[in-house]
Amino acid sequence: MPINNQELIPTQRKYHSLPRHCKPCSAQAQVISPRLLCVRDFRIKLNAFQVWFREFDDEQKNTVLQELMGLCGPAQNHLLSVRLQDSLHERCPPNCQDLLSWLPAHVVSKILGYLDPLSLARCSAVCRQWRVLAGGRPLWRRLSALPEWQVSPETHRKQLQELSSTDGRVNWKQVFVQRYRLRRNWLLGHCHVRTFEGHGQGISCVQFDDTRIVSGSHDNSIKVWNIRTNSPWSVMTLLGHSGTVRCLHLLENRLVSGSTDTTIKVWDLSTREQWSSIACKVTMVGHTDTVRCVQMDVEKVVSGSYDRTLRVWCVRSGCCRRVLTGHTGQILCLRFEKHQLVSGAADKTIKVWCLSAGRCLRTLPGHEGAVTTLTFDEQRIISGSLDCTIRLWSVDTGAPLAVLDWIKNEGHTGVVRCLVADRWRIVSASDDKTLKVWSLETGRRLVTLRQHTDGVTCVQFNDSVIVSGSYDKTVKLWDFSVC
Repeated sequence: MPINNQELIPTQRKYHSLPRHCKPCSAQAQVISPRLLCVRDFRIKLNAFQVWFREFDDEQKNTVLQELMGLCGPAQNHLLSVRLQDSLHERCPPNCQDLLSWLPAHVVSKILGYLDPLSLARCSAVCRQWRVLAGGRPLWRRLSALPEWQVSPETHRKQLQELSSTDGRVNWKQVFVQRYRLRRNWLLGHCHVRTFEGHGQGISCVQFDDTRIVSGSHDNSIKVWNIRTNSPWSVMTLLGHSGTVRCLHLLENRLVSGSTDTTIKVWDLSTREQWSSIACKVTMVGHTDTVRCVQMDVEKVVSGSYDRTLRVWCVRSGCCRRVLTGHTGQILCLRFEKHQLVSGAADKTIKVWCLSAGRCLRTLPGHEGAVTTLTFDEQRIISGSLDCTIRLWSVDTGAPLAVLDWIKNEGHTGVVRCLVADRWRIVSASDDKTLKVWSLETGRRLVTLRQHTDGVTCVQFNDSVIVSGSYDKTVKLWDFSVC
Protein backbone atom coordinates (compact mmCIF):
# COMPACT_ATOMS: atom_id res chain seq x y z
CA MET A 1 0.00 0.00 0.00
CA PRO A 2 1.41 3.34 -0.86
CA ILE A 3 2.32 5.65 2.06
CA ASN A 4 0.16 8.72 2.46
CA ASN A 5 2.44 11.59 3.27
CA GLN A 6 -0.43 13.61 4.62
CA GLU A 7 -0.94 11.12 7.45
CA LEU A 8 2.52 11.80 8.74
CA ILE A 9 2.10 15.55 8.95
CA PRO A 10 -0.03 15.66 12.18
CA THR A 11 2.37 13.36 13.97
CA GLN A 12 5.34 15.51 13.07
CA ARG A 13 3.53 18.71 14.06
CA LYS A 14 2.61 17.17 17.42
CA TYR A 15 6.23 16.23 18.10
CA HIS A 16 7.52 19.68 17.17
CA SER A 17 4.82 21.55 19.05
CA LEU A 18 7.01 21.65 22.22
CA PRO A 19 8.01 25.14 23.30
CA ARG A 20 11.00 26.46 21.43
CA HIS A 21 13.08 26.89 24.58
CA CYS A 22 12.61 23.23 25.68
CA LYS A 23 15.31 20.89 24.53
CA PRO A 24 15.97 17.19 25.01
CA CYS A 25 17.67 16.23 28.29
CA SER A 26 20.77 15.12 26.50
CA ALA A 27 21.16 18.51 24.91
CA GLN A 28 20.64 20.26 28.30
CA ALA A 29 23.45 18.26 29.89
CA GLN A 30 25.73 19.27 27.11
CA VAL A 31 25.18 23.06 27.52
CA ILE A 32 25.57 23.57 31.42
CA SER A 33 27.26 27.01 31.83
CA PRO A 34 30.64 27.42 33.53
CA ARG A 35 28.98 29.71 36.14
CA LEU A 36 26.73 26.86 37.31
CA LEU A 37 29.72 24.61 37.56
CA CYS A 38 31.55 27.30 39.62
CA VAL A 39 28.59 27.73 42.02
CA ARG A 40 28.34 23.95 42.48
CA ASP A 41 32.05 23.76 43.20
CA PHE A 42 31.81 26.66 45.69
CA ARG A 43 28.97 24.93 47.54
CA ILE A 44 30.97 21.73 47.84
CA LYS A 45 33.97 23.60 49.26
CA LEU A 46 31.83 25.72 51.61
CA ASN A 47 30.12 22.60 52.99
CA ALA A 48 33.49 21.00 53.56
CA PHE A 49 34.83 24.16 55.28
CA GLN A 50 31.81 24.29 57.59
CA VAL A 51 32.33 20.65 58.55
CA TRP A 52 36.00 21.32 59.33
CA PHE A 53 35.24 24.56 61.26
CA ARG A 54 32.72 22.77 63.50
CA GLU A 55 35.37 20.23 64.42
CA PHE A 56 37.87 22.95 65.54
CA ASP A 57 38.18 23.99 69.19
CA ASP A 58 37.94 27.67 70.26
CA GLU A 59 41.65 28.34 69.86
CA GLN A 60 41.70 26.86 66.37
CA LYS A 61 38.57 28.78 65.41
CA ASN A 62 40.22 32.03 66.59
CA THR A 63 43.30 31.24 64.54
CA VAL A 64 41.19 30.61 61.44
CA LEU A 65 39.29 33.87 61.94
CA GLN A 66 42.51 35.83 62.35
CA GLU A 67 43.86 34.38 59.13
CA LEU A 68 40.63 35.10 57.28
CA MET A 69 40.46 38.67 58.53
CA GLY A 70 43.91 39.27 57.14
CA LEU A 71 42.55 38.29 53.72
CA CYS A 72 39.44 40.50 53.94
CA GLY A 73 39.03 43.68 51.96
CA PRO A 74 36.90 46.81 52.62
CA ALA A 75 33.66 45.10 51.52
CA GLN A 76 34.17 42.19 53.88
CA ASN A 77 35.14 44.48 56.79
CA HIS A 78 32.01 46.52 56.26
CA LEU A 79 29.87 43.39 56.26
CA LEU A 80 31.45 42.20 59.50
CA SER A 81 30.88 45.54 61.24
CA VAL A 82 27.21 45.57 60.22
CA ARG A 83 26.42 41.95 61.03
CA LEU A 84 28.31 41.78 64.32
CA GLN A 85 27.54 45.21 65.74
CA ASP A 86 24.74 44.00 68.02
CA SER A 87 26.11 40.59 68.97
CA LEU A 88 29.84 41.19 69.14
CA HIS A 89 29.86 41.99 72.90
CA GLU A 90 26.65 40.18 73.80
CA ARG A 91 28.14 38.10 76.63
CA CYS A 92 31.01 40.44 77.57
CA PRO A 93 31.12 42.43 80.84
CA PRO A 94 29.75 45.99 80.51
CA ASN A 95 33.21 47.58 80.52
CA CYS A 96 35.02 45.05 78.30
CA GLN A 97 36.24 47.83 75.95
CA ASP A 98 36.77 50.52 78.63
CA LEU A 99 40.53 50.78 79.01
CA LEU A 100 40.34 53.19 81.94
CA SER A 101 38.16 50.84 83.98
CA TRP A 102 40.73 48.04 83.78
CA LEU A 103 43.78 50.13 84.68
CA PRO A 104 45.00 50.90 88.22
CA ALA A 105 43.84 54.21 89.68
CA HIS A 106 47.30 55.80 89.72
CA VAL A 107 47.82 54.91 86.03
CA VAL A 108 44.42 56.40 85.11
CA SER A 109 45.28 59.57 87.01
CA LYS A 110 48.59 59.80 85.15
CA ILE A 111 46.89 59.41 81.75
CA LEU A 112 44.16 61.95 82.46
CA GLY A 113 46.76 64.33 83.83
CA TYR A 114 48.04 64.93 80.31
CA LEU A 115 44.65 66.25 79.13
CA ASP A 116 43.75 69.91 78.81
CA PRO A 117 40.70 71.18 80.76
CA LEU A 118 38.32 70.98 77.79
CA SER A 119 39.28 67.38 76.98
CA LEU A 120 38.98 66.41 80.63
CA ALA A 121 35.48 67.91 80.76
CA ARG A 122 34.52 65.95 77.64
CA CYS A 123 35.74 62.74 79.30
CA SER A 124 33.34 63.46 82.16
CA ALA A 125 30.44 63.31 79.70
CA VAL A 126 31.29 59.84 78.28
CA CYS A 127 29.70 57.71 81.01
CA ARG A 128 29.15 57.57 84.75
CA GLN A 129 32.41 55.72 85.40
CA TRP A 130 34.45 58.23 83.40
CA ARG A 131 32.72 61.08 85.19
CA VAL A 132 34.02 59.72 88.48
CA LEU A 133 37.53 59.18 87.12
CA ALA A 134 37.74 62.59 85.39
CA GLY A 135 36.36 64.39 88.45
CA GLY A 136 39.20 63.43 90.74
CA ARG A 137 40.30 66.28 93.02
CA PRO A 138 44.05 65.84 92.32
CA LEU A 139 43.48 66.37 88.58
CA TRP A 140 41.59 69.64 89.00
CA ARG A 141 43.87 70.82 91.79
CA ARG A 142 46.86 70.37 89.47
CA LEU A 143 45.09 72.36 86.72
CA SER A 144 44.15 75.14 89.17
CA ALA A 145 47.79 75.44 90.19
CA LEU A 146 49.07 76.01 86.64
CA PRO A 147 50.35 79.57 86.04
CA GLU A 148 47.64 80.25 83.47
CA TRP A 149 44.87 79.71 86.02
CA GLN A 150 46.38 81.13 89.20
CA VAL A 151 44.69 84.00 91.00
CA SER A 152 45.79 86.36 93.73
CA PRO A 153 46.30 84.94 97.25
CA GLU A 154 43.20 86.79 98.46
CA THR A 155 40.97 85.39 95.72
CA HIS A 156 42.45 81.92 96.25
CA ARG A 157 41.61 82.06 99.95
CA LYS A 158 38.02 83.15 99.25
CA GLN A 159 37.49 80.38 96.72
CA LEU A 160 38.69 77.71 99.14
CA GLN A 161 36.37 79.03 101.86
CA GLU A 162 33.40 79.13 99.50
CA LEU A 163 33.94 75.72 97.88
CA SER A 164 35.00 73.63 100.87
CA SER A 165 32.63 71.09 102.41
CA THR A 166 32.02 70.73 106.13
CA ASP A 167 34.77 68.10 106.39
CA GLY A 168 37.29 70.50 104.85
CA ARG A 169 37.50 68.86 101.42
CA VAL A 170 37.79 71.34 98.56
CA ASN A 171 35.79 70.92 95.36
CA TRP A 172 38.74 71.62 93.09
CA LYS A 173 36.73 71.09 89.93
CA GLN A 174 34.42 73.97 90.84
CA VAL A 175 37.46 76.06 91.82
CA PHE A 176 38.84 75.55 88.35
CA VAL A 177 35.47 76.16 86.66
CA GLN A 178 35.24 79.56 88.38
CA ARG A 179 38.75 80.48 87.29
CA TYR A 180 38.16 79.28 83.75
CA ARG A 181 34.94 81.29 83.43
CA LEU A 182 36.57 84.37 84.94
CA ARG A 183 39.53 84.29 82.56
CA ARG A 184 37.24 83.69 79.58
CA ASN A 185 35.19 86.75 80.52
CA TRP A 186 38.33 88.88 80.76
CA LEU A 187 39.56 87.76 77.35
CA LEU A 188 36.17 88.35 75.71
CA GLY A 189 35.28 91.54 77.58
CA HIS A 190 32.11 90.01 79.11
CA CYS A 191 31.21 92.04 82.20
CA HIS A 192 28.38 93.80 84.00
CA VAL A 193 28.90 97.54 84.44
CA ARG A 194 27.58 99.53 87.40
CA THR A 195 27.78 103.32 87.59
CA PHE A 196 28.19 105.42 90.75
CA GLU A 197 27.22 109.08 90.55
CA GLY A 198 27.47 111.91 93.05
CA HIS A 199 30.62 113.94 92.51
CA GLY A 200 30.13 117.47 91.24
CA GLN A 201 33.27 117.43 89.09
CA GLY A 202 35.58 114.96 87.39
CA ILE A 203 37.07 111.97 89.23
CA SER A 204 40.83 112.10 89.73
CA CYS A 205 41.58 108.90 91.72
CA VAL A 206 39.94 105.68 92.93
CA GLN A 207 40.69 102.86 95.35
CA PHE A 208 38.59 99.87 96.42
CA ASP A 209 38.43 96.71 98.52
CA ASP A 210 35.82 93.96 99.04
CA THR A 211 33.15 96.22 100.49
CA ARG A 212 33.73 99.79 99.27
CA ILE A 213 35.00 102.09 96.59
CA VAL A 214 36.73 105.33 97.55
CA SER A 215 37.00 108.14 95.01
CA GLY A 216 38.62 111.57 95.01
CA SER A 217 37.45 114.43 92.84
CA HIS A 218 38.13 117.91 91.57
CA ASP A 219 35.22 118.98 93.80
CA ASN A 220 37.66 118.69 96.78
CA SER A 221 35.76 115.75 98.31
CA ILE A 222 36.32 112.06 98.93
CA LYS A 223 33.32 109.74 98.60
CA VAL A 224 32.93 106.21 99.92
CA TRP A 225 30.54 103.87 98.03
CA ASN A 226 29.10 100.52 99.10
CA ILE A 227 30.26 97.96 96.55
CA ARG A 228 27.87 95.26 97.78
CA THR A 229 24.62 97.09 97.02
CA ASN A 230 23.09 98.30 93.79
CA SER A 231 22.77 101.83 95.12
CA PRO A 232 24.45 104.37 92.81
CA TRP A 233 24.79 106.88 95.65
CA SER A 234 27.70 107.34 98.04
CA VAL A 235 27.56 106.07 101.62
CA MET A 236 29.52 109.00 102.99
CA THR A 237 31.52 112.05 101.94
CA LEU A 238 34.85 113.00 103.52
CA LEU A 239 35.57 116.73 103.61
CA GLY A 240 38.83 118.27 104.76
CA HIS A 241 40.94 119.14 101.74
CA SER A 242 40.67 122.67 100.42
CA GLY A 243 41.80 121.70 96.92
CA THR A 244 41.38 118.93 94.35
CA VAL A 245 41.98 115.47 95.77
CA ARG A 246 44.65 114.23 93.35
CA CYS A 247 45.62 110.83 94.81
CA LEU A 248 44.46 108.12 97.20
CA HIS A 249 45.74 104.88 98.66
CA LEU A 250 43.55 102.49 100.67
CA LEU A 251 45.06 99.89 103.01
CA GLU A 252 42.51 97.99 105.09
CA ASN A 253 40.71 100.67 107.15
CA ARG A 254 43.33 103.33 106.59
CA LEU A 255 43.14 105.82 103.71
CA VAL A 256 45.78 108.35 102.70
CA SER A 257 44.98 111.26 100.37
CA GLY A 258 46.99 113.99 98.66
CA SER A 259 45.68 117.27 97.31
CA THR A 260 46.46 120.44 95.43
CA ASP A 261 46.32 122.15 98.85
CA THR A 262 49.85 120.63 99.34
CA THR A 263 48.77 118.49 102.30
CA ILE A 264 48.50 114.75 102.90
CA LYS A 265 45.77 113.38 105.16
CA VAL A 266 45.45 109.96 106.77
CA TRP A 267 41.85 108.84 107.44
CA ASP A 268 40.49 106.06 109.64
CA LEU A 269 37.56 104.34 107.87
CA SER A 270 36.69 101.88 110.65
CA THR A 271 32.96 101.24 111.04
CA ARG A 272 30.77 99.07 113.22
CA GLU A 273 27.03 98.41 113.19
CA GLN A 274 26.29 100.99 115.87
CA TRP A 275 29.12 103.49 115.54
CA SER A 276 31.76 104.87 113.22
CA SER A 277 35.21 106.25 113.87
CA ILE A 278 35.70 107.73 110.40
CA ALA A 279 37.86 110.80 110.77
CA CYS A 280 41.09 112.43 109.64
CA LYS A 281 43.76 111.20 112.04
CA VAL A 282 46.89 112.88 110.69
CA THR A 283 47.66 115.80 108.38
CA MET A 284 51.16 115.91 106.86
CA VAL A 285 52.51 119.29 105.88
CA GLY A 286 55.81 119.81 104.08
CA HIS A 287 55.35 119.82 100.32
CA THR A 288 55.26 123.27 98.71
CA ASP A 289 53.10 122.33 95.73
CA THR A 290 50.40 119.85 94.68
CA VAL A 291 50.76 116.35 96.11
CA ARG A 292 50.28 114.24 92.98
CA CYS A 293 50.91 110.64 94.16
CA VAL A 294 50.95 108.72 97.44
CA GLN A 295 51.42 105.16 98.64
CA MET A 296 51.63 103.72 102.15
CA ASP A 297 52.31 100.58 104.13
CA VAL A 298 51.85 99.92 107.84
CA GLU A 299 54.79 102.18 108.82
CA LYS A 300 55.24 104.91 106.23
CA VAL A 301 53.73 107.07 103.51
CA VAL A 302 55.71 107.97 100.39
CA SER A 303 54.54 110.99 98.41
CA GLY A 304 55.49 112.76 95.20
CA SER A 305 54.78 116.39 94.42
CA TYR A 306 54.88 119.10 91.81
CA ASP A 307 57.66 120.62 93.95
CA ARG A 308 59.91 117.93 92.33
CA THR A 309 60.57 116.07 95.59
CA LEU A 310 59.68 112.70 97.03
CA ARG A 311 59.05 112.53 100.76
CA VAL A 312 58.89 109.65 103.23
CA TRP A 313 56.58 110.17 106.23
CA CYS A 314 55.81 108.32 109.45
CA VAL A 315 52.22 107.16 109.07
CA ARG A 316 51.42 107.51 112.77
CA SER A 317 53.05 110.81 113.69
CA GLY A 318 53.00 112.53 110.31
CA CYS A 319 56.67 113.52 110.59
CA CYS A 320 58.80 113.70 107.43
CA ARG A 321 61.68 111.25 107.68
CA ARG A 322 63.41 111.73 104.33
CA VAL A 323 63.36 113.95 101.24
CA LEU A 324 64.50 112.55 97.88
CA THR A 325 65.55 114.97 95.15
CA GLY A 326 66.75 114.36 91.61
CA HIS A 327 63.87 114.89 89.20
CA THR A 328 63.95 118.13 87.23
CA GLY A 329 60.20 118.15 86.59
CA GLN A 330 56.98 117.73 88.51
CA ILE A 331 56.68 114.23 89.99
CA LEU A 332 53.48 112.60 88.72
CA CYS A 333 53.63 108.96 89.83
CA LEU A 334 55.43 106.57 92.15
CA ARG A 335 55.39 102.98 93.31
CA PHE A 336 57.40 101.23 96.00
CA GLU A 337 57.88 97.64 97.16
CA LYS A 338 59.95 96.96 100.27
CA HIS A 339 63.14 99.02 99.77
CA GLN A 340 62.78 99.79 96.07
CA LEU A 341 61.01 102.94 94.84
CA VAL A 342 60.24 103.89 91.22
CA SER A 343 59.05 107.37 90.25
CA GLY A 344 58.03 109.15 87.05
CA ALA A 345 57.97 112.86 86.32
CA ALA A 346 57.27 115.60 83.84
CA ASP A 347 61.00 115.58 82.91
CA LYS A 348 60.13 112.48 80.77
CA THR A 349 62.27 110.17 82.90
CA ILE A 350 61.78 107.29 85.31
CA LYS A 351 64.05 106.98 88.35
CA VAL A 352 64.75 103.87 90.41
CA TRP A 353 65.65 104.58 94.04
CA CYS A 354 66.94 102.66 97.03
CA LEU A 355 64.33 103.74 99.54
CA SER A 356 66.29 102.82 102.65
CA ALA A 357 69.44 104.63 101.51
CA GLY A 358 67.60 107.51 99.84
CA ARG A 359 69.69 107.47 96.66
CA CYS A 360 68.90 107.13 92.96
CA LEU A 361 70.14 103.87 91.42
CA ARG A 362 69.40 104.58 87.74
CA THR A 363 67.49 106.89 85.42
CA LEU A 364 65.44 105.58 82.47
CA PRO A 365 64.99 108.01 79.57
CA GLY A 366 62.87 107.11 76.57
CA HIS A 367 59.40 108.60 76.80
CA GLU A 368 58.71 111.60 74.58
CA GLY A 369 56.31 113.12 77.09
CA ALA A 370 55.78 113.34 80.84
CA VAL A 371 55.55 109.98 82.63
CA THR A 372 52.04 110.04 84.08
CA THR A 373 51.70 106.53 85.53
CA LEU A 374 53.78 103.45 86.32
CA THR A 375 53.94 100.15 88.14
CA PHE A 376 56.56 97.43 88.51
CA ASP A 377 57.22 93.87 89.66
CA GLU A 378 60.34 91.76 90.11
CA GLN A 379 61.11 91.75 86.38
CA ARG A 380 59.61 94.81 84.69
CA ILE A 381 58.73 98.44 85.04
CA ILE A 382 55.60 99.43 83.09
CA SER A 383 54.96 103.10 82.40
CA GLY A 384 52.46 105.32 80.59
CA SER A 385 52.97 108.81 79.27
CA LEU A 386 51.63 111.93 77.65
CA ASP A 387 53.13 110.53 74.43
CA CYS A 388 50.18 108.03 74.39
CA THR A 389 52.45 104.98 74.68
CA ILE A 390 53.00 102.26 77.26
CA ARG A 391 56.61 101.16 77.72
CA LEU A 392 58.14 98.14 79.44
CA TRP A 393 61.63 98.23 81.00
CA SER A 394 63.92 95.78 82.73
CA VAL A 395 63.82 96.51 86.44
CA ASP A 396 67.41 95.27 86.92
CA THR A 397 69.19 97.01 84.03
CA GLY A 398 66.74 99.70 82.93
CA ALA A 399 66.89 98.44 79.34
CA PRO A 400 63.74 99.06 77.24
CA LEU A 401 61.78 95.86 76.52
CA ALA A 402 58.73 96.89 74.49
CA VAL A 403 56.58 99.80 73.36
CA LEU A 404 52.78 99.51 73.08
CA ASP A 405 51.33 102.18 70.83
CA TRP A 406 48.22 102.74 68.75
CA ILE A 407 49.96 102.02 65.42
CA LYS A 408 51.40 98.55 66.06
CA ASN A 409 49.35 97.36 69.03
CA GLU A 410 45.95 99.05 68.62
CA GLY A 411 46.87 101.10 71.68
CA HIS A 412 45.54 104.34 73.09
CA THR A 413 45.08 107.40 70.89
CA GLY A 414 45.05 109.74 73.90
CA VAL A 415 47.18 110.42 76.94
CA VAL A 416 47.67 107.34 79.13
CA ARG A 417 46.47 108.61 82.52
CA CYS A 418 46.73 105.46 84.62
CA LEU A 419 47.76 101.81 84.41
CA VAL A 420 47.97 98.86 86.77
CA ALA A 421 49.21 95.30 86.24
CA ASP A 422 49.30 91.86 87.82
CA ARG A 423 51.08 88.61 86.88
CA TRP A 424 49.50 88.28 83.39
CA ARG A 425 47.67 91.46 82.35
CA ILE A 426 47.88 95.24 82.20
CA VAL A 427 44.84 97.49 82.48
CA SER A 428 45.29 101.06 81.22
CA ALA A 429 43.07 104.17 81.13
CA SER A 430 43.31 107.06 78.71
CA ASP A 431 41.91 110.39 77.58
CA ASP A 432 40.49 108.51 74.55
CA LYS A 433 37.58 107.44 76.87
CA THR A 434 38.61 103.78 76.87
CA LEU A 435 40.11 101.14 79.11
CA LYS A 436 42.37 98.55 77.51
CA VAL A 437 43.44 95.14 78.78
CA TRP A 438 46.82 93.83 77.57
CA SER A 439 48.72 90.57 77.81
CA LEU A 440 51.78 91.22 79.95
CA GLU A 441 53.84 88.50 78.27
CA THR A 442 53.10 89.23 74.60
CA GLY A 443 52.05 92.90 74.72
CA ARG A 444 48.95 92.01 72.69
CA ARG A 445 45.79 94.02 73.27
CA LEU A 446 43.15 91.63 74.57
CA VAL A 447 40.07 93.81 74.84
CA THR A 448 38.93 97.44 74.78
CA LEU A 449 36.21 98.60 77.21
CA ARG A 450 34.00 101.56 76.30
CA GLN A 451 31.40 102.99 78.70
CA HIS A 452 32.74 106.35 79.84
CA THR A 453 31.69 109.48 77.97
CA ASP A 454 34.88 111.42 78.72
CA GLY A 455 38.53 110.72 79.38
CA VAL A 456 39.29 107.99 81.93
CA THR A 457 41.62 109.34 84.60
CA CYS A 458 42.14 106.46 87.03
CA VAL A 459 41.77 102.69 87.27
CA GLN A 460 42.26 99.86 89.77
CA PHE A 461 41.44 96.16 89.41
CA ASN A 462 41.61 92.71 90.98
CA ASP A 463 40.83 89.21 89.69
CA SER A 464 37.10 89.91 89.38
CA VAL A 465 36.46 93.62 88.81
CA ILE A 466 37.82 96.86 87.40
CA VAL A 467 37.00 100.20 89.04
CA SER A 468 37.53 103.34 86.96
CA GLY A 469 36.92 107.08 87.29
CA SER A 470 36.50 109.69 84.60
CA TYR A 471 36.15 113.34 83.78
CA ASP A 472 32.45 112.47 83.17
CA LYS A 473 32.01 112.65 87.01
CA THR A 474 31.18 108.93 87.34
CA VAL A 475 32.82 105.92 88.90
CA LYS A 476 32.22 102.61 87.09
CA LEU A 477 32.59 99.06 88.34
CA TRP A 478 33.20 96.42 85.65
CA ASP A 479 32.31 93.03 87.13
CA PHE A 480 33.68 90.00 85.21
CA SER A 481 32.48 87.41 87.72
CA VAL A 482 28.74 87.57 87.03
CA CYS A 483 28.63 86.71 83.30
